[in-house]
Amino acid sequence: MTRLRVRSGADIHLADAFDAPGCPLCRERRRTEAAYLESILSESVNDVAYRQGLDAARGFCGRHARAFLDADRARAGSLGASILLRATLVARLRDVEAAADARGRSRARKVADARRPPACPACERVVLADGRSVETVVRLSEDPAWAEAAAGAPFCLDHLLALMDVRPVPASWPAIEARHVERLQELRDRLERFAHASAHDRRHLQTDDQRASVDEAADLLAGRHGPTVDRVSTPATSASDARAVLITGVYGAGKTTLAVELVDQLGSAGVHAAAIDLDWLGWYGAPVAWDEHEDPRITLEHLGMIAARYLSLGVERLVIAGSIPSGMRDRYAAAVGIPLAIVGLRVSPELIRRRLEGDPNASRADDLETALEHLAAAGTGADAPGEPDWTIDADAPVGDLAADVLGRLGWVADDPAGPSAGTSPVTAPHD
Repeated sequence: MTRLRVRSGADIHLADAFDAPGCPLCRERRRTEAAYLESILSESVNDVAYRQGLDAARGFCGRHARAFLDADRARAGSLGASILLRATLVARLRDVEAAADARGRSRARKVADARRPPACPACERVVLADGRSVETVVRLSEDPAWAEAAAGAPFCLDHLLALMDVRPVPASWPAIEARHVERLQELRDRLERFAHASAHDRRHLQTDDQRASVDEAADLLAGRHGPTVDRVSTPATSASDARAVLITGVYGAGKTTLAVELVDQLGSAGVHAAAIDLDWLGWYGAPVAWDEHEDPRITLEHLGMIAARYLSLGVERLVIAGSIPSGMRDRYAAAVGIPLAIVGLRVSPELIRRRLEGDPNASRADDLETALEHLAAAGTGADAPGEPDWTIDADAPVGDLAADVLGRLGWVADDPAGPSAGTSPVTAPHD
């Protein structure tokens, strides 16, 4: 996009919003809202005049009550939010008490008063700023670069209608408006084609453009009520092309180290890859009714979400490090949602002792004991847990190990398709 000419600080923020994905006015609205929350938490929590206005407004709406707490926790703690939330509760509690004390015909009126939404000052500020942004976009569309940016922006429906409501408009605006009507019509037609191609015998006819139409429609219609995390516009990786490998083994076998090297070598070969360490996906303390080691339901839930997100960004290969319980292979494969190969790291007790005995982390002593118990039960040099497709000797340079794994998987072989073009890599034999 040609750099948009600006005349004020507000114009700069708008220009930046047009350079990012999604509805630029929704993005600017979120920026304005975040700036307001920060300013109140920093300067006005104990300001007498602001607190009087908040009391007269009967506090914040439900969404901004939560937004203040989230913003305060992100910056410092929750003290400022607690003061503002108490002020809101005090104001609303007066209405509740009045309704509870009322009798006869007045009760319905008092309850209705209590249910009336507050005149939230945060909503008021954001609406005013949003209106200024809408008017600014229309005014700036007199400039050819701004006109082209406005015509090509994926405005949500709420903001498109707000733009259409601005008067007077420059001579350039009718053409911009016509482009957006065409955009909505084209989206409608893509959704229809997607639905038509969703039957079992026609699914192979779906295109990436048709699949993307569903998210686009949701963003268009949700507008300011949509997700606060912007979607990345990079095309998603086709599930038929993506592959995953799980590096498993006992504590100290070098799973994470090998995973890092695999991602590095894949990156050097021009393959889009991402690493996931299972240890961090289920490391928590909470009063749950299951043992996460034996029933890794939270780990699997997180793995599924992270894998899907990486694939949506265009990642082609997932490299996962971690030990998995026996009999769980199918559940982990289902979580990643793409063909999964499992490679075990074969180690000896001597190697594990050498790696873990000098580790200053106190928990490593427990890891060493657990690893040695596993090796003693299975036999020295035994396969790693997790039903691996094959095992490799972990006592070798990590670069050589990574090259061996990638060669067996066919991920960087001379044949760029490798096993993904035919047999799945999960059929590789045991050593």
